[in-house]
Amino acid sequence: MTACYWRWLILSWLVLVASVGGARAVEPEKAAAIINVRHEPVAPKPDVPVLVTVRLAEGVTKPVLKLQAVAPGKYVRKTDAEYAKDWTDLPMHDDGKDGDAKAGDGVYSVRVPATYQKHRWLLRYRVTATDRGGKAVQAPEADDTCPNFAWWCDAGPAAWSGSRKPGKALPVNYSAEFLGTLQTLHLLARADDVAKSQWDGNAHKQKQQGTLVYRGVVYDHIQYSNRGQGSAHIAGKNKWGLKFNRGHDVPFADHDGKPFPAACDGLDLNPGGSTPYLPVHRGIAGLDEVLSMRSYRLAGVPAPPATWVQWRVVTDADEVSAKDQFAGDLWGLYVAMGDMKPKLLADRKLADGLTVSAQSGVKHAPKEMADAPKEWEKFLNGMRSNPKEDWWRKNLDLPAYYSFHALNRLLGNVDLRPDGNHGYYRHPDGRWAPIPWDMDMTFVPRHHQPGYIEAIGCLNHPAIAIEYRNRAREILDLFAANGTERGGQVGQLVSDLGAALTPKEHTVDWPRLDEARWNFSPRINPQGAYFVNPASAEHFGGKWTRTLATNDFAGFRKYLVDFCTDSRPTKNYAPNDGEPRGYGWGYLAHEAKDDKIPAKPTVDRTGGKFRFESSAFASPAKHTSAVLEWRVGRVGQLGWYELDEHWRKEVKSGRTIDIPPEVFKEPGEYRVRARWRDNTGRCGHWSAPVGVSVK
Repeated sequence: MTACYWRWLILSWLVLVASVGGARAVEPEKAAAIINVRHEPVAPKPDVPVLVTVRLAEGVTKPVLKLQAVAPGKYVRKTDAEYAKDWTDLPMHDDGKDGDAKAGDGVYSVRVPATYQKHRWLLRYRVTATDRGGKAVQAPEADDTCPNFAWWCDAGPAAWSGSRKPGKALPVNYSAEFLGTLQTLHLLARADDVAKSQWDGNAHKQKQQGTLVYRGVVYDHIQYSNRGQGSAHIAGKNKWGLKFNRGHDVPFADHDGKPFPAACDGLDLNPGGSTPYLPVHRGIAGLDEVLSMRSYRLAGVPAPPATWVQWRVVTDADEVSAKDQFAGDLWGLYVAMGDMKPKLLADRKLADGLTVSAQSGVKHAPKEMADAPKEWEKFLNGMRSNPKEDWWRKNLDLPAYYSFHALNRLLGNVDLRPDGNHGYYRHPDGRWAPIPWDMDMTFVPRHHQPGYIEAIGCLNHPAIAIEYRNRAREILDLFAANGTERGGQVGQLVSDLGAALTPKEHTVDWPRLDEARWNFSPRINPQGAYFVNPASAEHFGGKWTRTLATNDFAGFRKYLVDFCTDSRPTKNYAPNDGEPRGYGWGYLAHEAKDDKIPAKPTVDRTGGKFRFESSAFASPAKHTSAVLEWRVGRVGQLGWYELDEHWRKEVKSGRTIDIPPEVFKEPGEYRVRARWRDNTGRCGHWSAPVGVSVK
């Protein structure tokens, strides 16, 4: 599906949600008195009147709109005394006048004057009425987790100017048009609450109250807090945790407009390469994290969705400060991630199952599961009991584990450890699949934490180890074969993702904006680390140096591709060698090495529309053939990557195949490959691809 289609779909979805102000669907018996509460326009501009309409049940009378206007810099929390007191009454009417469509149709209206619509103001409202028994009723109901509807008046972002080195480099202007190239997430909150949450270690993980605005829809009275462990309050540009109200999930989308698989009941915001433990990656703009999570998902590993947002925090009267580039609404670029809920972990829907964080325990449990912690404890104890091969096959999702472990090597996930930075998803059949988490210390060519999880014990069994090496070689062939943008798939993925941060029609980009916003902020730790070139770091495995081809975002993009491909001039790869060029490729190739695998075949397109033929089986170890595997991958356009399984078939006899035409039904570029598997279970490398272009 095209990006335009996804944008249309998500906007249609969000307009539907916005028509009731982001409110939950109310049970029919509770909605009988006041229903169909709407405001139009959904996201008003300044000086535009807003029409609020409701439908009343028979016998319900005297509807009144209660309105609360909240100015920027004067946020009112639900727990504040002002929230209960500061409401203005506007009677509603059903007389066919002043915006009311038709007299006597049971739909009551009131036009909120244009004078209320001011840029960056929050307008909360609720409707009260009297039921047939003389009792007061209201919508939303008082016990709703969000007891009011709301809209936010937004004229669009103001242009922003900032210097990457204040006082030494000229400021750069970032126009309102540029700021409109990346989706915005607004938080409306009190300045002291935000400061306490982000920079006060004594307030770690304490919930603060605020209002979220996403694509014009208001999600009022959400909770936010700081996230993280050792670096929680010391980076300056820190991690955020957003928790939405029960029944008010947010239908989120990625930077290309493609919806997340399900609405979110919370979001995590990561600073994007600003952990104080890895300043050599300052400027990478979170591409390392988004690339990593996308790679796991493509490889069939349950992984949270990740994307970018422009994070804006409204705490003051002024949107932009003329004197201080570090003040105002703009907080820069953040990585937004879903959590470990099964509904979010894959593009192809997963069954509802138990998910667990290795650090914090159960994250989600199916309703019918009586004792989730015991299920998790049972799995852990099983892994630690030196189990036999059969136990691993029954209890671990081996294909997902193979891809997870292989990508950890390829991506240099050095902060991974048995007791942290990952989780597990339990399939209904009892098999557990690993979930990646906390990917802000990757693409490092030194050992640090162990770099593996307890499930690595499965590789002690020879047959399982062979299967792992087969998958490792497959990932090298399909994802890391070369660094070109349209040849190697890691190259295409880096190019596609990076384009979101470097819009072609502008001379500025988001990584440079983020640098200006944070590089010398009084809050950042350490200061001045963005795009330093070369830069050195030291981990438990030793010191290493990172050198970019150019000290900009393009340099980081090349760094990532080079790390994952065979880019080193001298092929002296070794684990923990400290040389970033090709390190991930070399580490995975080291683990995938097997001198007894079948030879790599060649494939030709022969007679017939989609008929292909492989060269004959050959084994340097004198093994015999078992199966010829065929696969078709899709490449060359946004969302099409060869690592994502499109079509596969095993053939036990013969070297020719007729691939069904429906495999190639969508216009685009396809790659056909084959590989041999021998009687020991070893698979050779995939053949070079044969391209099929469908117009």
